[in-house]
Amino acid sequence: MAFTRALLVQARAFNRDVDAMLQRARFPFDPLSGEAQTVFVSREQYSRLCNELFRELGDESGGVMPDVRTPVGTTRLIALSMLGSGTLASAMRRAIEFNACCRVRHGAQVHNQLRVDAQHKEATLSYLSGDDSAEAQASVLCGLAMWLRFCGWLIGQSIDITEAQCAGPEPEFIAGIRHFFPCPVRFNQPVNAVGFSARHLEAELIRDEAQLKGFLKLAPYHIVIEPQASERSVTFRIREILGDDFRHEMPSFEELTGLLSMSARTLRRRLEREGTSYQRIKDNARRDVAISLLSRDGLTVSEVAEHVGFSDPSAFHRSFKKWTGQSPGSYR
Repeated sequence: MAFTRALLVQARAFNRDVDAMLQRARFPFDPLSGEAQTVFVSREQYSRLCNELFRELGDESGGVMPDVRTPVGTTRLIALSMLGSGTLASAMRRAIEFNACCRVRHGAQVHNQLRVDAQHKEATLSYLSGDDSAEAQASVLCGLAMWLRFCGWLIGQSIDITEAQCAGPEPEFIAGIRHFFPCPVRFNQPVNAVGFSARHLEAELIRDEAQLKGFLKLAPYHIVIEPQASERSVTFRIREILGDDFRHEMPSFEELTGLLSMSARTLRRRLEREGTSYQRIKDNARRDVAISLLSRDGLTVSEVAEHVGFSDPSAFHRSFKKWTGQSPGSYR
């Protein structure tokens, strides 16, 4: 509901007819009304409304990047240009080249790069908008996270962002940044950037044009709100095994190989290929559940710590700050 309202607020900011947009998106109610507090919004409804906003503004960035407009249809063409690539690295460089040549600019020079640190096996995707406002740079940073979600769909893997930096100051409303980045984020940096394992760049693309056509119908939902599960990845299978209640001890690595019917060597190789490790998967699982529980009322920080497997609250504080850059209390 919050994401849906944000679309309508943006439409009103550009003086668009919200009622007409809701009618075309086949909404049976007004999400901005007081009666809609607890009404469910489906992924189909959200995606249709998002596409209506794009059509109204003639801009697939939703008007959040005034210096660089993205005409309707651009995202599909970028995606098609990526599909013929052998690896994700090749696909991402094609997208960057497309972005440099084909997007509509208004006299702004845009910095967009993909860099690889071979020594540390880390990759960095960066983008600096010509609009130096805090809101624009925060939107650009979130846009990088959205692109990595799409790239994860292309290769059937979840791309874990390990660090992020924003070219602007910390925005007054931090919820958007938190939604896309459950990791430390540094502000007032020279460029917007996201870091991730370079091993993902070696992955082959597993999608074709027919699959892309189906994905694009719900792309706003899966790119903005909840990524489509990468069911082919071993990371996904391990997260399914772990569940979301860590008050009992997690399986050891040896127990996990039995549950997955793999040898230890094969499992390590598969995890390395997906740019992760069993320890990172466990940490991310605990982090995600902790963030979800801290967002609710009624649980103390100590109770959250116990739920995610920490008998010592101080150990939970240290781990949570390492994961997100903030203490549990500050995050809440």
